[in-house]
Amino acid sequence: MIVMPLSYSPAVIDRSFEVVDEITLAGKRFLVIFDKQTPRAAIVKAEIEAIDGVARHIAVAMLELANQKSIGDNVISVERFWEETDLLQVEGVCVDRRYQEAGLATRLYEALVINCGIILMSDNTQYEGGKALWQKIARESKVLTVFVLDTDCGRFYPYDGTKVIYDGASIPEDKIWSIHPESSHFGVVLIAEDKRKIDKLASS
Repeated sequence: MIVMPLSYSPAVIDRSFEVVDEITLAGKRFLVIFDKQTPRAAIVKAEIEAIDGVARHIAVAMLELANQKSIGDNVISVERFWEETDLLQVEGVCVDRRYQEAGLATRLYEALVINCGIILMSDNTQYEGGKALWQKIARESKVLTVFVLDTDCGRFYPYDGTKVIYDGASIPEDKIWSIHPESSHFGVVLIAEDKRKIDKLASS
């Protein structure tokens, strides 16, 4: 579980992270940082602050991730869908409540997919906050395309060999999410991909 706030020393960022994007918000600079090995990602204040006399970059958004080489109980190979592309599953996202209306979670997702060539997959268990975030990304992001994948059968919605783009409302909610304690859609996840690649494939 992510506990906010968290901070990183400049040395840790230099050693373990890559700065993959910069954001300016209300005149202040923020760095999007990504540790591919762990994996983990965060947005931190670019300006260094002293905490108990120690230089730190304060995190305002964090993302817990997990590498996926296979999907679901049926062990569907990732290469079946995405060759030479890393697939990371989102296990948790947390944004400092002072910045929760600033769209930082969306910017974090976009930076990883667009700047790092990552494909992001939702967690199998979605709470209201995560559900709302994925719907917002599907509805508003200009650079990401979202699909619905059933990992139990290894097919994208509508499960007939085609892929329908999810725009936050185009697929009924009861086809994606189960209502606790019912879990018939546990194997259904959302996938965020680079819209440029999807558009290129569609036009070829």
